[in-house]
Amino acid sequence: MNKKLLLILSLIAFSFASKAQTRFGIKAGGNLANASVSAGGVSFDSKPITSFHVGAVVEAQLADRLYLEPKLLFSQKGFKDVNVLGVISLKSTYSYIELPVNVVYEVVDYLTIGGGPYLGYALGGQSIVTDKSTNKSESQDIEFGEGGMKRLDYGLNFTVGYEVIDGLRISANYSLGLVNIDNGGSSSIKNNVIGISLTKFFGER
Repeated sequence: MNKKLLLILSLIAFSFASKAQTRFGIKAGGNLANASVSAGGVSFDSKPITSFHVGAVVEAQLADRLYLEPKLLFSQKGFKDVNVLGVISLKSTYSYIELPVNVVYEVVDYLTIGGGPYLGYALGGQSIVTDKSTNKSESQDIEFGEGGMKRLDYGLNFTVGYEVIDGLRISANYSLGLVNIDNGGSSSIKNNVIGISLTKFFGER
């Protein structure tokens, strides 16, 4: 059901954009991904992991200097160095298909700011659990569903970009997850990601 929802929203966003004056692009970059982690009302410190994102983007003009930018991305998120009782260290990585839909305003020529919602669907994930007393690590696939993790993630997305030459934009992005992706009970895990990317657009505005 969640896959169908993501597909339907993707089709709606891209079909709407295709009816306006548009240009298409490809986007790729790096992620500095982390998560806010808590259990039983206690927050745990976590450190970011480095990962990546890649995908397609459409820029559709809504009005003078105002644009709609839906994207369809493969993006990796996660966190590391969450210590449990000072003995166990956890690193988790999740792979998402993600649909951010931003409204972007061109403040001055080539400089844009914007934001909007995003919807993500987890394709899979992996956790590495390290016993710090023995320094031994065990890798395992993350389970989804009841008692595991939620596949659906959504939140808010903020972006700023500059088109260094016609058709080539460098941008920074921050996404704030609003969903507790832990389906297991008293724990809470919410994604947050800082991204830096290059987008190559094809066609003219």
